[in-house]
Amino acid sequence: MSIKMHNYPISNLETLALELKTIRRRLKLSQQALAERTLLSRRTITNAETAHSVGLLEFTRMANALGYDVVLRPKKTVVFEELADVFADDEGLDHE
Repeated sequence: MSIKMHNYPISNLETLALELKTIRRRLKLSQQALAERTLLSRRTITNAETAHSVGLLEFTRMANALGYDVVLRPKKTVVFEELADVFADDEGLDHE
């Protein structure tokens, strides 16, 4: 069974938490193994994966240990993965 990974920006805490958990599982890492890689407690990993109170430092350490970066960008910025949708919207416009 293949797990579909998202290549678009994550816009809320619950989605971020679920994405981190999905990535960890896809990599076949236990919460304890991720905790050891990040020097965080297993409880912190659990809290992060259930969208409970975890600081940005902890989220960043988890993301980095899973091979990802945490990136800040303006909300209205179009990213590469969204370009097809942007151009699809333009096709529906009447160009005179």
